[in-house]
Amino acid sequence: MALDYDDNAFVFFLITLLLLFAIPSTWFAIRIALRAFGILKKSETAVRTIVEKRKANELAEEESAKKVLCKTGYLINLGLLFVAWTSLIYLIYRVTVDSELARFDPFAILGVASNADTSTIRKAYRQLSLKYHPDKNPGNKIAEEMFMKVAKAYEALTDPESKENYEKFGNPDGKQALEISIGLPTFLLDENNHYAILIIYLGILVFIIPGIVAAWYAHSQKFGENNVKYETYSFFLHALSENCTTKMLPEVLAGAAEHRRSSSSRIAKSSSSTSSMVLRDLSQKLKAQMHKPRFEHQIIVEHCILLHAHLTRTKINDPILSKHTSSMLRNSMRLCEAMLDLSQSHRWLQTSLNIIDFMQHLTQATWLKDHELLQLPHFGPTEIGHATKGKHGAKGLLDYIKMPDDQKKGLGDLSDDQVKDVLTVCNTIIPQIEATFTLFVEDETEIAEGDLVSLSVKMTRTNLQAPGQQAPPVHAPYFPAQKLESWWILISSKDGPLILAEKISNRNRKLEHRVKFVAPPRAGKYAFVVDLKSADYIGLDIRSHVTMTVVPAAQLPEYKPHQEDLELDDEPTLFEQVMSANVDDSSDDDDDDDDD
Repeated sequence: MALDYDDNAFVFFLITLLLLFAIPSTWFAIRIALRAFGILKKSETAVRTIVEKRKANELAEEESAKKVLCKTGYLINLGLLFVAWTSLIYLIYRVTVDSELARFDPFAILGVASNADTSTIRKAYRQLSLKYHPDKNPGNKIAEEMFMKVAKAYEALTDPESKENYEKFGNPDGKQALEISIGLPTFLLDENNHYAILIIYLGILVFIIPGIVAAWYAHSQKFGENNVKYETYSFFLHALSENCTTKMLPEVLAGAAEHRRSSSSRIAKSSSSTSSMVLRDLSQKLKAQMHKPRFEHQIIVEHCILLHAHLTRTKINDPILSKHTSSMLRNSMRLCEAMLDLSQSHRWLQTSLNIIDFMQHLTQATWLKDHELLQLPHFGPTEIGHATKGKHGAKGLLDYIKMPDDQKKGLGDLSDDQVKDVLTVCNTIIPQIEATFTLFVEDETEIAEGDLVSLSVKMTRTNLQAPGQQAPPVHAPYFPAQKLESWWILISSKDGPLILAEKISNRNRKLEHRVKFVAPPRAGKYAFVVDLKSADYIGLDIRSHVTMTVVPAAQLPEYKPHQEDLELDDEPTLFEQVMSANVDDSSDDDDDDDDD
């Protein structure tokens, strides 16, 4: 059966495609607009202290309605939605007025009421048949079509059989057969359009689709794990070493390729005399805090200056440079984890520890010589001096947190609200961790040579009270994004290389995290160092030593399978059962042939 192209079916096909794009895109556009105007609740930044309120206001300014709704991507989406909905309205209107698709209504065609009598129907029919008669409208296809519709409508209302068919099936001709056609426009069949259609088809098939695929593939090939560019991995591999100190890491981060895409335009915009002076002043002011440059590339040098400005809490008096610094910091944790992956692959223990220390400094905006108590809100040199002074002064952040509130020093010059902020951070936000570490082999009582050993890390956040409570967002008022608490577990042999490093993202009050590594290949007693390091706070790290006794594999008791397991081994497999059945069938066929 030959199928015909159908313009009406093609209209429905276009409507379906447009709706698949328009409905979800409209929903997302409306959600973005509602969030921008504050009607729909945003994922708000945690505000628990005065300094966090300042950070929340800055982030809210960046996500203001004017900035969000004026973004290029959002405006392009609105333009596409306008075109899509305009096309949909036109196509739906075309469907409703189309003679083939509209519902057959004889009363509407004749222009009479549904309760009109026979004389009224006959009068309307005569008037319309004269009006649209082909002899009075030669060559007018619309009039010809209307003449046929009027005749059909009159028949449906006056002829008993046609009226019965209309009432039952909606058509005076009775039940209609199902028609199947191709949902493509009929102009494709026009011989005058064949060459143009062929050129368009080849253009789409040969150029546009392969071009889109090639562009997507070329873009995806730039990125490795964690959406980090291979160019960045290459630079990190060149810049990192076994002896890389924490002071060297800002320059390594400054060279990431992710920063360069936006830096060229932003640095170019900020190349005015004022902006150049800001960078020059920052360079002079921060020179003592920075490591001697190893790379002379201008972008790396400027990025390094901006990162040190954040680490030392130095104000950047240039909005474009400040915005670019915030952009670098938002990507910094992901890039530092990429550094850590490379360091772990080389089994560099000290470099891995330094990278996590650097992540702590980036989060808290502190640098190497800063005291740990600088992480507390409203604490400056004066407050830190009072808090650490004397015999009972705090030696570090954890020591200060564990002090009773009435014995905490350094609060005398603070207002009541500021004191409340300090106590809130100490008692409910900064985690207080108790951890235990256990080595074992699953389902075994001893650890043998080459076994897969599990290290069980059990953590309890004692600052949380409710059993189902989770760790709150990190208190990091100088970091331009909200961070969730995370930890890193590192295992190394005593005075030896790094064995593994793994991230712990579980924020429950109590948790158990297991990491696995292979036991040494020789029997003996081994000592390992376990470092549990915070990715967010300075001074909370835990170091523990665990020992492992590895027995020779030959000393392990001989494995004796259970009798039922042996019986299962003797049973035929499904394949053997099938093959045996086939052999039996073949034997039966041979016997039948012999009987014949």
